Amino acid sequence: MTTARRLLLDRTRPTWVHCTSRCVRRAFLAGDRYEHRKVWIEERLQYLARCFAAEVAGYAVMSNHVHVIVRLDLAVAMDWTDVEVARRWLSVYPRKYLSDGTPVLPSEAEIAAIAKDPVVVGKWRTRLADLGWFMKAFKEPISRRANREDNCTGAFWEGRFHSVPLLDQAALIACMAYIDLNPIRAKLADRPETSHHTSGFRRIRARNRCCAAQKIRAREPAKAKALLTKVGLTANAKHAEDGLWLTPLARCEVGETLGNKRFTVDEYLTLLDATGRLLKAGKRGGIPPELAPILARLDLSVDAWLATMLGWRMFAFTSALGHAAMRTAEATKRGLCWIRNRCPLFVGKQAVEAVA
Repeated sequence: MTTARRLLLDRTRPTWVHCTSRCVRRAFLAGDRYEHRKVWIEERLQYLARCFAAEVAGYAVMSNHVHVIVRLDLAVAMDWTDVEVARRWLSVYPRKYLSDGTPVLPSEAEIAAIAKDPVVVGKWRTRLADLGWFMKAFKEPISRRANREDNCTGAFWEGRFHSVPLLDQAALIACMAYIDLNPIRAKLADRPETSHHTSGFRRIRARNRCCAAQKIRAREPAKAKALLTKVGLTANAKHAEDGLWLTPLARCEVGETLGNKRFTVDEYLTLLDATGRLLKAGKRGGIPPELAPILARLDLSVDAWLATMLGWRMFAFTSALGHAAMRTAEATKRGLCWIRNRCPLFVGKQAVEAVA
């Protein structure tokens, strides 16, 4: 059993996990003339977030790899009815396909008949809250679709996937920002609002739609509903992420209580913008004044933050990410002496390696 899958079973609260998958031979199989495949990947991820007992905090689709921050919760799946479990599973894995690979969903009568088998439903219920099955359902259809387009066979993805549990709030926010800024680091974009195929880009668009809707309601209260519908805005949006399929930042938490460590959309986007400007310049000088207070709330050094964001694959070569106390507790749960820290964010007086 993998570390990430064991985490989902061992913890009373589900854990956010950073997953990375690379295209076979690290070729640019989703970029250049294959740019449209990035849309496939986004659409599949959004679809699975609705079908699985899963929340997606962040993602970035690059030309040769994909980042996903996901949390699966078995308790949510346990609350579903047998019919709902069968409907969700058969939506992910239909039993019939058309000649072009389009899935054919079963009728409600077929779903109800299948749901009467408690053994099968129980197996599906567990799988719908399992990280391994989530990633399998995410990657396989993309591989088949790309192979049909290329008229070839063989592996599309390199290996399975790499997963890193995010043990505290600082690790989660840092990982979210790191993957949202991937296009800027790769010089594919010059600011977060042009970093397409990332969760940061989606959050910025959702916030802008909400602000536009609020202005329309304030200026034209009598015609607001008609005008909002005409331009495709949500008429009754309550917050900046209303209608967004990603997990709202208010729910992107780690631990029972977080105090003042919760982030609003504006705070997170300020963090992205300030960091993105430095990444674009390729240097650590001229630190924006708004960056330090945000990082202070996460108990992170500004210099370490910039060293991490300007680095390369800082979140890849580790088995868990977080401050020393969280890594020590995690090592104890796994029966290890310690978990090595490879990220500059968690070195120093708070990250002295401890022996369990």
